[in-house]
This record gives sequence, structure tokens and C-alpha cells, in this order.
Amino acid sequence: MPAALAEAVDTAEAAPIDRAVALIRPFLSDIGWFDALLAEEIQAMAGDPRHLPGFRASRQGGARHLVLARTERIWLTASLLDGGQAPSERVHFSGRVSLCRPLNGPLAGDAWRLEGARAMMAGARICAAGATIELDERREALWVRPTDAPLMLLRAQVAPTGPVQARIHDRSDGRTIASAQADEGHARALMLLSLLRLQGRRDAADQFAQALDAPLPGQRWAVMREYLALDTARALPALRAMAGREIDAVVRGLATRTLRQVEGMPCPA
Repeated sequence: MPAALAEAVDTAEAAPIDRAVALIRPFLSDIGWFDALLAEEIQAMAGDPRHLPGFRASRQGGARHLVLARTERIWLTASLLDGGQAPSERVHFSGRVSLCRPLNGPLAGDAWRLEGARAMMAGARICAAGATIELDERREALWVRPTDAPLMLLRAQVAPTGPVQARIHDRSDGRTIASAQADEGHARALMLLSLLRLQGRRDAADQFAQALDAPLPGQRWAVMREYLALDTARALPALRAMAGREIDAVVRGLATRTLRQVEGMPCPA
């Protein structure tokens, strides 16, 4: 990754959403760095048939992605959308701000916006090759029309701070099909707590208690389960507090039922 881009990504990671987008936007407007990166990797592969670029690649259906930068909040990818694909019946609101630049042809689709719990079509949109389309996918989305030939895109996605709310809607009537929240920082913290629990690290119990302030209800309950598995007696006060004060009804109910089970267990002695 070019030094200027790496610095922008690092600064954007800690910046408010508008500032973060402003830091990344110039790298979609002027892609000389991307052309130079491709030329460098092509030259390296020509000189050594075993050379592999140091970027992660992924594929999902008819879309292939080369991950150029990936942090908790900033994603930058080069994507290839296969031609001749069947049209999707879903509209996806990623919960992030998206900057997308088609490279080898126009990007055409239908714009959608959220109105309450339903998605509504807002008209056709076309972005010429070399131009950039910007979408706040917390409340707007672009349903991309299938193409006969492959379409190449350079795309940046910038997440707000905190949990990201993603939504999928039915294109026929705009109704919600699925909705999910994600918080990558707390997800990584939970993975580390799981490792500590597997190692029996009771000396790290304070870390479990601190992680109970996770912003998402499901994550708070996941932390509590790890805490109980590590040291049930030490986790009991936090479990009682969750059963009495947790704002999410589902998690509060889980905590209440678990508390009854734990307090009703016979003493092992």
C-alpha cells in the first residue's frame, strides 16, 4: 500500500465519519497509486511466475474482490463483477458510506432509500467510468443492474464509529428481509476473552467484567457466558446486575433464567 494511502487510512480509522470519508475520497478521484500498484505487481509476476501479490482475495457469487486495505472501519477493494449474472432480488444497505469508481465501463442501477422500515426506489442512476458515486448506505443503496461483460470497480467503504447496522430488503416490495448489527472491535475482544477462558486465566477476570459494556446486546450476553464459564462465583454479581438492569429484554430474560439455574445448583462440596 502506498505510504500516503496508508497514512490516510490510519488517520481515518480514528476520525469522525465525515472526516474519514474526506480523507479517503482523494484516493478514488486520483487512482495513479492504483495503476502504479498494478504495474508493480504485474512486473513482479512477469519476473517470477511464483510471485503472489500480498493482498487477500475473496469471492462471493459472481463478485471477486482484492482487498487493498482493511481495518475495523475502512475497507478498500478492487472488485470484478462477472457479466451475465441473474439480477439480484435484494437491496443491501451496508450501514457504511460507500465510494465506488467503475474502471472499465459505466455503473448503472436503481437508487433506493430507506423510509422507516421499508426501502423505496428513488430512480435510476448511472456513474460513468472514471467518475465516483458516493452513497451513505446507512439510508441509501444502489441496486446494480447486471451487465453482459465483467465490470471492474474500485470501492471504499467507511464505517461510522460504533456498531454498524446492515439491512437487506426485498426489491419487489421494499420489505425488510434481514437486519444485523456488527461491531468488529468488540468481536475481536470476545475472541480474545474466549482464548483466556480456554486457558483458565482467572487472573484476567477483570477484563471480562470490563467487556460487559459492549454496545450490542448479543455481545454483552456472549461476554457474560464466557465470564460465567471462567469463574462462575466471581461473575455472579454481574449476572445479578444484568438480570435486574439490562435494557434489552431478551438478554435480561436470558440472564434471569441463568441466574435461577446457577443459584439453584447444589454446592459441589
